[in-house]
Amino acid sequence: MNKLGVWEVVDLNKEYRLIGTTWVFKIKRKNLNKITEYKAQLCAQGYTQTNGLDYKKTFSLTGGLNSLGTLIANAINKDLEFHQLDIKSTFLNEPLAETVYISIPQGIRLDPTKQFLRLKKALYELKQAPLVWDQMLEEWLTQSGFITCILDSCFFHKDNPSPIWLYMHVDNIAIFGKEGKELKAEISKAFGIKYIGLANLMMGIKINHQD
Repeated sequence: MNKLGVWEVVDLNKEYRLIGTTWVFKIKRKNLNKITEYKAQLCAQGYTQTNGLDYKKTFSLTGGLNSLGTLIANAINKDLEFHQLDIKSTFLNEPLAETVYISIPQGIRLDPTKQFLRLKKALYELKQAPLVWDQMLEEWLTQSGFITCILDSCFFHKDNPSPIWLYMHVDNIAIFGKEGKELKAEISKAFGIKYIGLANLMMGIKINHQD
């Protein structure tokens, strides 16, 4: 959190609204059953936020299964590899426009009676976090030459130097095309990623690859 500059410590002021925090522990699985990772996420208690004070808009994009299925079928038809990656610390990449204060999370050695934290970047479970991330990634892709599909805003494509397609679902991205490795390197440089390899599980769809 400190490395990413998510917050700054400020002196306690009773006039400011504090959003509570909680730790969420997750088990990540591959191919529906094999445990690959244990994760801990610090989450804001977004249900205590007030519209107009702590946030303004919350709408975020969710891709459709039909689009993903079309991309997979297209990749199979053209004998293209499709790779999958996760963005590291997704919401912690996003500069936060609103002024939001959170209470001292459990485990952080600060005095909660004298200090609290002002968020400089979004935190998991903030109501505006998914929207801010969508806007940030879409802006980066547009600057990189990608065009958003009219029918599905989570589906992007670029034709130069060779056709490449990208499908995003929150922090999960699938890349289809011959230039996939180059794009993966560019995304990693911009945001930091965990490379999963050939796409195997996305939106609950299990994908098997055969020679």
